[in-house]
Amino acid sequence: MTSILVVDDDVNLLNGLRRVLRDQPYDLFVANSAEMAISMLQRHHFELVVSDQQMSGKTGNELIAWIAENSPETVRIMLTGRPDVEVMTDAINRGRVFKFLTKPCHAFELAMVIREGLQLAATPR
Repeated sequence: MTSILVVDDDVNLLNGLRRVLRDQPYDLFVANSAEMAISMLQRHHFELVVSDQQMSGKTGNELIAWIAENSPETVRIMLTGRPDVEVMTDAINRGRVFKFLTKPCHAFELAMVIREGLQLAATPR
């Protein structure tokens, strides 16, 4: 089964995403910090990770860069409520993100981007 990981320190957002995405054809895992996500990524392979940028501890860009270095085949999506050019540039250049989305993000849009990302993950590179 395909596995995705959503990382955000907003527990309400994680619970909402879990409800919205529950009928999708993949296993959905959540983490409330970059550190928790890294621990999960060290034990389990995820085809795709969606990460918030602004979290306590490590930022989403730090997490995305870590994933790009340690699990480059994992598709990376950034989701942020405070987009700026520096954050986007870092996500693209260091983290090589597939997509950069801003909050609020409609659940349907996120589901479609995840689907596109999983299609990319399934394509031999």
